[in-house]
Amino acid sequence: MNKIKLILSVAFLSLSSFLFSQTMNEAGEAFNNGIAAVKANDYVAAIKAYTECIDICSKLGEEGEEMKMKAESQIPEAYFKMGIGAYQSQKFDEAVIDFQKSSEFALKLNDKENSDKALNYIARVYTTKGSAQYKDEDYDNAIISFEKAIEADEAYSKAYYSIGLVYNKQDKAAEFKAAMDKVIELGPADDKTVEAAKLTVFRSFRADAGKALQAGNFTKSLEYIDIALNYGDGDAQILYFATIANNGLSNWQKAIDFGKKAVELETKDKSKVYFELGKAYEGINNKSEACSAYKKVTSGPNVAAAQYKVKTELKCN
Repeated sequence: MNKIKLILSVAFLSLSSFLFSQTMNEAGEAFNNGIAAVKANDYVAAIKAYTECIDICSKLGEEGEEMKMKAESQIPEAYFKMGIGAYQSQKFDEAVIDFQKSSEFALKLNDKENSDKALNYIARVYTTKGSAQYKDEDYDNAIISFEKAIEADEAYSKAYYSIGLVYNKQDKAAEFKAAMDKVIELGPADDKTVEAAKLTVFRSFRADAGKALQAGNFTKSLEYIDIALNYGDGDAQILYFATIANNGLSNWQKAIDFGKKAVELETKDKSKVYFELGKAYEGINNKSEACSAYKKVTSGPNVAAAQYKVKTELKCN
């Protein structure tokens, strides 16, 4: 009787060992199928194979744990590469789903670095999608896309820059400035975007300053000029605007200071600046400098007015 039990026990162990070996072989085969699918850029098949390997290993318990972990570690990258393919094909919604899964699986493995990488690509996808909507003047949906980009990666400066462009188109000055300030706050990690943000704010408020001048609102123009100069060193045009605005408010010395700087930077039409300088010097009763400035007005629409000042009003030598 004992001999029979022994024989049965040996047979059972042999069968168990055989079945275990067979199951491990199946798991290994599934894993290798996943590797082969990745090499063939068939990431759907790769994920299916890795998942099959994981399922088999889960049934094996502790003995299958090592193989299971190897298979699990492949899945985030497979989803990531699948997302890249969808992104490059401009299948934005598919790409987002793939990157989300990549991030989620990476987090399950406590792999924050690769999880964050996938989230960053979600931000890129939504920013690209939003940029296309922006070009189509679909501003409301563009904002939604850019907000989703920021939700995915709060440090993705290009999303803030892009949403700022939309706000600028919508004449939402406060929101525009806040978005660009966020780009600058995020700092040197993306210098090109930071520089683009500064230049965009500078040009936008410089344009607003010019519009305010045309409307005769010198105070408002100077407010815009002050904002613009916080984002750039200034150029001949904005310094010329500042000269006009200060003349309009009888801030003669400030007009002179800005006018001198504008003359130095102006490479094409210095005459318009000299005409404003002539006004400013008149304002402080400096006839000599006023005459000198008016005499340098040799082109443009102010020539006749400058000559009248020189010959008739000031009677310059």
